[in-house]
Amino acid sequence: RPTRGDRKPYRCHRLELQPPGIDLPAATAVTPQAAGTLAWVAVPTVAHLSASFRLSGVRTSRLEAFSDGVFAIAGTLLVLELRVPADTTDLGPAVLGLWPAYAAYLVSFLTIGIIWVNHHTLLEHCRRVDRRFLYLNLMLLIAVGIVPFPTALVGQYILSEHGATAALVVYGLGAVLIAIAFTGVFLYATHDQRLVGNHAAARRVRQEGRLFPIGLGAYTLGIALAFVAPLASLAVYGLTALFYALPLLPLPTHAGTAE
Repeated sequence: RPTRGDRKPYRCHRLELQPPGIDLPAATAVTPQAAGTLAWVAVPTVAHLSASFRLSGVRTSRLEAFSDGVFAIAGTLLVLELRVPADTTDLGPAVLGLWPAYAAYLVSFLTIGIIWVNHHTLLEHCRRVDRRFLYLNLMLLIAVGIVPFPTALVGQYILSEHGATAALVVYGLGAVLIAIAFTGVFLYATHDQRLVGNHAAARRVRQEGRLFPIGLGAYTLGIALAFVAPLASLAVYGLTALFYALPLLPLPTHAGTAE
């Protein structure tokens, strides 16, 4: 029987054999000699078992592997837009003339890379993930996966008199999708200890990342500038990517708490 001072959520049950699928504490497990006899053992209540199952959840390893793959492929596809100039007798100016493609590549790679760093750090704190988090993360990966397309548009049309605005608006909308998706992933993961598993760590990570939603306003500003100053719009997108590197999310310690 549990001692009088034991306040754990245990109840006494009269059991003949150890219930299948339930690991009893070592001090209360039914021994082989007791099998077939009546014994009093202390087992957790249904509520306690349910809470334990919720805490175990789904491991993050497969989510991390899939996410890293999408980030890596999206970053790799960006370089395919850096094309060799056509046959020319003056290669130097021809290479320099491709600077819009270089600028678009740099901004996009910074965007993907910095989001990956923050995403990786966030998952380091998560002890488990649930179905809602998986779908939120999927939305983020969808937004990341389309980055090569608006990057190609900007690289080709940023100097065009008629196409620059449209290209940069499309680029900005894609960036807004990334910002919304990442903000959703971040806020959901750090809302309480349901994923992080440590209330103090969740509060610390959320506090350090409280500036992330500002990126939405910066990308909106970039979209507005696309109608009057396309080059300034691209500069805002680049600065916003760097902005996401400013919130230094704390790395978890071995004990699972934030440093």
